Order: sequence, then C-alpha cells, then structure tokens
Amino acid sequence: MLATMCKVRRILGQSARYGSVLLAVLSSGCGERLRRSDAPGAPPEAPLAKINVTLDATKVDANHKYAQHGQFTVSGLFYKDNKSVDATVLVAEKNEADKVSHTYDFDYAVVGGTTAKVEMWDAGFLTIVVPDGGGEPQFQTRNPNIKAIGVALPAGQSTCYFANGTVDGDLRLALCALETSKPVLRFVDGAGIPASPPSGSAPAETPAAPAAPEPTIPEGPAKKQP
Repeated sequence: MLATMCKVRRILGQSARYGSVLLAVLSSGCGERLRRSDAPGAPPEAPLAKINVTLDATKVDANHKYAQHGQFTVSGLFYKDNKSVDATVLVAEKNEADKVSHTYDFDYAVVGGTTAKVEMWDAGFLTIVVPDGGGEPQFQTRNPNIKAIGVALPAGQSTCYFANGTVDGDLRLALCALETSKPVLRFVDGAGIPASPPSGSAPAETPAAPAAPEPTIPEGPAKKQP
C-alpha cells in the first residue's frame, strides 16, 4: 500500500470568510505545487478532536466493514461555538476482481461554519475550516514541515497526511490529494499504514558485538625446585 514518502514544507488554507489562503510546497517528486493567494488570517480555534463514529449495523459485515453503499455519523470532529456538530460520511463500496474496497467522503452540507482541530501523526495539528453553506473546506497546519506518504486508494495513488490513531478499528482520518491543487479530507482503510510517519532516513547501523576473549588454559601447580 505504501509508496513514496514526501515532506510538505507548508500547507495553509482558509475559507473566504477568513481570507483565502492556500499554500503547499511539495518535495521528493510529490506532484505539482498548490497555488497561493496573499490574504493572511487565522482560523477560529476549536477543541481538539476526539472522533467517534456511529455505523449502520444493518449494513456492515462480520469484519465491521460496509457490505453495501451507506453512510455513518462522525461526532467530536467539527465544532461551532465550542459545540460538536455531527458530520456525515458517505461510504461507497467497490468490488473489482473479487477485491473489495471502500471510499469515504464527507458531506459538508450540515457542518457549514464549523472548525476542526486534529492531532496529526507527526505531532502537528491540522485545522479545518468549513465555510458557511457547507462549501469546500480549507486547511491549515502549524508545522512548517509536515510528513506525508503515498498510498494506494480505490481512486488511485494519492499523497496523504494522516491523523494520529485510528477510528473504529482501522479507519484513519487523512488529508489526501496533496499532489493536486485541491486536498481532500477523507477516511482511509488503515491496513498496512504505519502508526507514525517513516523517518525517511536509513536506520542506524547496529554496532558489532565485541569479540569473545581468547580461552585461557590454567597452569598446573608449580614444581618444587630441587
């Protein structure tokens, strides 16, 4: 599932309500640069996310995965006036060559005017601002260098920046499509994705074990001189 790793030196974003800013600089061959506008500003604060999902038990299989198209509710992520606002995630099942995969897309219609703050896997924080009316969200991270990796999603290869931890077993919240001009917030099936970002550096060499000492042969008792 894993492909190349890249470091995103900066990705900033805000809705038009707070001034439009969108910036990302990708390295290590991660794709085209995101565009930037000049209006500065800071997004509103939100409580740190404590995500909980509610699945439709009638549509999940023995592995707790959706066996057909459906949706689930996410609480503890988006906030308005310090109150959690439930979001809806649309689940689409795809079955090709007996391989089942799922896509998870947010429906922002009911979370317009909300903000989310998520702890990410490199100890940074991602802020998500959804404009009034439920339009496309904008994103901001305070880390000057965020760590993202390439993963294989049902829709194809994508560069994703993952939230810390899993939800409901192995679902991982991630900001994906960083190689494009429109990053997308979505859940990703987490099987095979490491819990923390790869360092991108070669592992330290293990020092060689010290050589065993030469065996010694004890001398016999000293002989008496005549």
